[in-house]
Amino acid sequence: MMPVIYSVACWDHPNIRTWEPDAPDDIAEELVLDIGAKGKKGADSFTLRVATPKGLERLPARNNIIATRPLLVMDRYDFDSLWAWLQTTVAACEGDTWLDCVNELRVHFLWEYEGMEHD
Repeated sequence: MMPVIYSVACWDHPNIRTWEPDAPDDIAEELVLDIGAKGKKGADSFTLRVATPKGLERLPARNNIIATRPLLVMDRYDFDSLWAWLQTTVAACEGDTWLDCVNELRVHFLWEYEGMEHD
């Protein structure tokens, strides 16, 4: 089974394909990806924080922790580089079943059902 990206959204920037931050070297955004099995209906949501080193500096610390997984740190925001990484990473999470794919995807992304019992 091959996972594919159906959509990618960012809370503050609905169309990340056209979004150009004022300071590409200073971002810290959370992406929501809908990923499903190629050729099948339905998708699960996964999240990923994308940040630059400067963007991480702006995040508030909680208990002296600035960020935890899932986190992708880029030198500077560039949609083409981000999209290439997303596609390559998701495609590499192929499995025999959708749950196999999800378990691979969870290495890189936070699954919407994280922490819930599943079969």
